[in-house]
Amino acid sequence: MEFQQIQTGIITEKLEETKVFYEKWLGLITKFESDWFVLLCLPNRPEVELAIMKPNQPQVRKPYFQNSYQGKGIWFIFESKDVTKEFEKMKQNKAPIDLTLTTEEWGDVHFTLVDPNGIGIDIVQTEIQTKI
Repeated sequence: MEFQQIQTGIITEKLEETKVFYEKWLGLITKFESDWFVLLCLPNRPEVELAIMKPNQPQVRKPYFQNSYQGKGIWFIFESKDVTKEFEKMKQNKAPIDLTLTTEEWGDVHFTLVDPNGIGIDIVQTEIQTKI
């Protein structure tokens, strides 16, 4: 298979609240919007998208695209070149930080937020160390 990319979506009653969260705290921008569907993207990479959709839309044919997210079992990773700078900026702006800036034993430096749907957002700077 030769896929071009992976996109993700959230089915939620909290369409507007979710949109505002990702715009305000993570800098995504609206690429498309209707009363039941929003497509957000990274401003510097518009091909990286996050879809948000209200449940139970008659134009969506399959039942697995009808149900709201149940609040467990998924997280999003946002990779940063300077996670310390992002952390300080979000802390100063009173972002809803759930885990403060932490360095893990495997080298990742990260902090977390939780979106309005209970989805964990891991903002990380990966420190890859080459062993010789």
